[in-house]
Amino acid sequence: MLHPQNSKIILIGASTGGPGIIEKLVSLLPPDYPYPICIVQHFPAELTPSFVNRLQMFTTNKVIESYEGLVLGKGMVIVGKGGVHLGFQQKGDGSVIVHQIEAKDGKRNDFVPSVDVMMLSAIETYSPKSVLAILLSGIGDDGADGMVKITSLGGMSICQDEKSSPVFGMPGRAIERGGAIKILAPDEIAQFIILFGLS
Repeated sequence: MLHPQNSKIILIGASTGGPGIIEKLVSLLPPDYPYPICIVQHFPAELTPSFVNRLQMFTTNKVIESYEGLVLGKGMVIVGKGGVHLGFQQKGDGSVIVHQIEAKDGKRNDFVPSVDVMMLSAIETYSPKSVLAILLSGIGDDGADGMVKITSLGGMSICQDEKSSPVFGMPGRAIERGGAIKILAPDEIAQFIILFGLS
């Protein structure tokens, strides 16, 4: 597969304790950030629209709930719709679109959307070295396998540190399995996202 040229993607996964941290990261984004940022936060379908609206209060970049066929663009903040997995597909013109993956077709269905499903789909679409994967506070191990895979293929992986994590389950499991190149506090993660956009 031809990977999107001159393009990068930022992936953020979170569960319990994540929303406030995501708000902080989004609030620190510069206007017109050059790459799409895709977020999977464990929420039921009825709560994601209000989360999208809340995030929009913190940034001038466009915040959108994912939908089938959405073309990923510069500076978009895309929140995975509850009740369906967030995946990606490349079109013939090199653009990347959202591909919603039904729960029964996902590789794990304990959380829908799943951080793992998003991350594994992204590295089938983008060059792994064009991926910045971030795992924040949350219960369980969703995202750990995706972080390990991205790390092993040469992508950049960052886990939130234990001190700043309300729940250290998800980042802790990823770190244990070797899925974290860096372990950072939220302010440091925000700065890394900004630097990633400049590189």
